[in-house]
Formats: sequence, structure tokens, C-alpha cells
Amino acid sequence: MDYCGGSSIGLRRKSLKDLEPDLDNILIVAVIIGKQTPRKFPDRSKDNDQYRAVWNFTLRDSPRDYINVTFWGPSEDVCSTNDKFYTGDVVEIRNPRIQVRKFNESSEQYFPTVTSPFSLSLNDRNQILRHHGDTFAFNKLLNFPTKPLSGYVPLRDIHNGGESMKDRIIDILGAIRSVGPFKNIKTKTGQEIQMREIVLFDHTSSGLRVAFWDPENMTRATKWKPRTTILFITDTKIVWSGFLRAYSASVTGRSIVTENPIGKEATTLVTYAKNAPLETVDILDQFIMDLPAAESIQNVMCIQQVRNKINNFSQKNFSSEPQITALLFVTVTQLDLDGPLPVTRVKCSGCKTFLKNTPPTCENTDCPTVQEAGVRSLDHSFEIKINLSDHTGTLSSCRLSGSVAEQVLDCTVRQFLRMTQHQKSRLKWKYLMERCAVRIVALVPSGLFPRISVVSLAKADPVEAAQKTPLC
Repeated sequence: MDYCGGSSIGLRRKSLKDLEPDLDNILIVAVIIGKQTPRKFPDRSKDNDQYRAVWNFTLRDSPRDYINVTFWGPSEDVCSTNDKFYTGDVVEIRNPRIQVRKFNESSEQYFPTVTSPFSLSLNDRNQILRHHGDTFAFNKLLNFPTKPLSGYVPLRDIHNGGESMKDRIIDILGAIRSVGPFKNIKTKTGQEIQMREIVLFDHTSSGLRVAFWDPENMTRATKWKPRTTILFITDTKIVWSGFLRAYSASVTGRSIVTENPIGKEATTLVTYAKNAPLETVDILDQFIMDLPAAESIQNVMCIQQVRNKINNFSQKNFSSEPQITALLFVTVTQLDLDGPLPVTRVKCSGCKTFLKNTPPTCENTDCPTVQEAGVRSLDHSFEIKINLSDHTGTLSSCRLSGSVAEQVLDCTVRQFLRMTQHQKSRLKWKYLMERCAVRIVALVPSGLFPRISVVSLAKADPVEAAQKTPLC
């Protein structure tokens, strides 16, 4: 079989919507929107150790018309053909066999959902060629979802669905938060296979892990960009991870992965994804900003009660980090303003990336606010670690940050950076070892250490502290 040559003379070009079972000598031009990894099996018609293979892929030639294709043949021919074509390639299918789909057959559950009532079957007597004509209209089809976007399940509902979500097949829509490396995984049968994991987020949750097991999508993931690429993934399987104590998704042979899909739901997500708080500290800062007032936190606790709540939340599964608020009457036992520990942080004002290099420079080539000569503007803010203690214990490494720190210390971060060591030391002893009324917000990420932020801090009234401090 010649996969790269041949003539179309005598073939009639047909669109997918015009297919009929009895058509022959036809030519179909369409774009590949999804493909599976070929499956090999022994050739029972031969006495020697020869193998045959089957390869499934999905074609589209209009926003409304897409069809599944099955290619059977000798293993070497099928696998070499699979290696020549990728998602996004526009191909010519010459003289395929048109079959009426049998919707009640169990095999239908292994193929992507399509609109055509037919399927195409190919063997080593057919031809799959790369189309060398105009492909502009076909390339635009890659952004059309194969199902309505409105049918996706919010990531929050996946995490909060309990037992009802286990092993369900659903559609998800999310923005790329991160793309992981290729990993080698050993299966239960001892076989080593590769996988790649990404993390998606949306308006309702800061993260859902999605596993890819096929080389095609693992390679595609290399080009996906955090906060920029939006994915609509159909027919993903939801699985429970006992190790992570959370749900994740696994892409199946039925899945079609549409990059930056066309639709109002995706457009809304694009806007949100640009500046959405993703890191735990950012989520904390956003939550603090959304508080009507720090004084609204009136539930008094001791340190041990806060710890008990944190431990309780750590044993459960949540779509996003659960929050704890409390008013504490405690002693500030660590406030290292004049020591070696850093008390400020630097963030790029454009892409909101925390900068850890010295001198701080943004190295994100996709940063949206590149100024003259490629310089990015920087935002400096407080990030101070303090310890809070009472008669029941200590909360270590609490955050006193941002505008809250400026209010507590009564100075801006730039004023602080210009202070002498003596001035910083005097500022430290204003609160260190003093009894204070401290309002906190704590987030408890699944499987991670809790993050505790101070939202207000002032010297406590001795009478109020004596009256309100719980004995625990």
C-alpha cells in the first residue's frame, strides 16, 4: 500500500454530511480532531508470529459533521501510518467503506461521540494521504467543541460529588494551571507505560489533576500554556486517589481534547484565568480582600481549637481549600523584622509571578506587560512569618503580609526597606512578647500544610482577653 502517493482521478469528493452506505470510489477531505493509540493482536489466519493492528481516529469537515474511522491491517502498516499523522492534520481518505453505526453495540462506548450515523472502515487497500490543498477552513474546525460547552461539569462539583462521582464519564472545561513532565508508570501486570499529568482550574476550583496516557495528547500538552490555554475534554473518567485523598480525571479513548474551544463559557474562563488566584497564598489574599471587615470575625478560639479544626478538615475531601476564621487572644512569640529571614516578597505586576532570583527579574516570556527594553514592573509587599502562642500551644509560621502588615506596622514596605536595623528592632518590640488580639484566616489544602494569614493584629485589652479567652 502506498500511503504517500496515488491519484484521485475517478474519485468523487464527498463531504461527511452527504455519505450513504452504498457509495464507492469516493474521496473525503477532513481534519483529524482526535486519535487513539493502535492496538495490536495476533494474526490468527497465519501460523507464524505475525500481528495485525487496528487504529481509530476521528475526522471533521464542518462544525456539525464528524465521524469515527477504523483502520485495520498488518501491524507494521497500521503503526507506521499512525506515526505519520497527528491531531490537526488535514488528510484525504480514498475509497473507504461506509458502515451504518449500530448504537446498541458495546464497542460504541470506546469511541468518541460523533454526529455521523456512519463510520468509515479502512484496510491496507485504501489510502490515507496528507491533503496539500487549502487547509485554512479545516484548521478553524479544531476550535469547535464536539459537544455543547454548557454540558460540562464544574470542577467544584467533581470534588464535592462524593461516591456518586466515582468512575463517572463526564465533560470538563478548564484552564491550564500546570503541565507536568512525562512519567514512567508500572502497571499491575508489570508493564511500563508513560503518562503525563496536567492540572486544570476554573471559576469554582483551583485545581483538578487530569492524566493522559496516549502519546498524542502527551505531546500536544507540551505547547499548552498556563492561564492561556483552555481545554474542553469530553468523556473523561473520574477516579478517586486514596493517596491524594481527592478526585482526578483520566482521559479515555472516547475523549476528544479541544484546545481554546469556541463558546461563551470558554470566553468567560479566558478572562478569569488571566489573573485568577491559584497559589494558596494568593487565594488567602483574595479571601482577605473579599472580607467585609476584619472585625466581622468574632468567633473566639484558642490555639488548640484551631488545630483541631485544621486536623478535621485535613481528613476530608474538598473542591477548594476550606477556610477557618478565628479571633485569638495570644502572645506574639516570633516577629523577626531585624534578622536574617526575608520579610518582603517581589511579584511581577504583569503576570503575578513571585520572583525568587536576585536581582528580581521576570523571566516569563509570555508576561503581558513588557515595558520598554523588556523590563517588567515589580510589586514589593510584606511577607512576614510570625508565631502566635497561648496556654494551649503555638501556631508557627503564620503570615503577616500585604496591606495588613502595613497597617499593623504603620509603614509602607518601601519605608520599611529604608529603615536602619535599629529602627526595625524598635518596630519589632512594639508587638513581640505582647498580648494581642489577632484575627486569622486559615486555608487547609488537601495533602499540604495549612496556610494561616493574619487579617488584623492589635494589642489586646487585658479585661476583654481575660473575659473571652476560652479555657479549652
